Amino acid sequence: MNLKPAISFLRSREFRFYWLPPLLLVAGIMALASDWGSSQMTSFFIWFFLEKHFSPAQLKQINLYLRIAGHILAYGCLYMLWDRAFGEHLGYTRWRSVLWSLGLCLAVSLMDEGRQYLAPTRTGSLRDVGLDTASASLAAFFSYLSRARQVRRKSSP
Repeated sequence: MNLKPAISFLRSREFRFYWLPPLLLVAGIMALASDWGSSQMTSFFIWFFLEKHFSPAQLKQINLYLRIAGHILAYGCLYMLWDRAFGEHLGYTRWRSVLWSLGLCLAVSLMDEGRQYLAPTRTGSLRDVGLDTASASLAAFFSYLSRARQVRRKSSP
């Protein structure tokens, strides 16, 4: 079995530019699915930095909103990175790139929540899978609007 082509690809500029960023983000998401990303851990940091300025109830709300924002940001970015890899590097058609990117975001979200379900200090949630998928879908929608605007600009005199 000859591994030279695979090793060559892993060392290539294309791999580093198109495929490594989404893979690193997936690794980060999986790392945060452990105890590191638990609500207790994030609330500890929020309390450490903000306890002098907010009440305990407000700090609890801030923790919740920051965790939701983290899901939205992570899966929106993950969609954009997968879409760039499939669309620009592999040259997939627009809809094929969208479907592969959304499918991979859904798969990562299911793995993330499955890992949380198995962790003793975490709880997996289908609600989070829905939030993650909605975030990736929203990124797909904004990406579509952006591309449509670019096409209109190019076609207008």
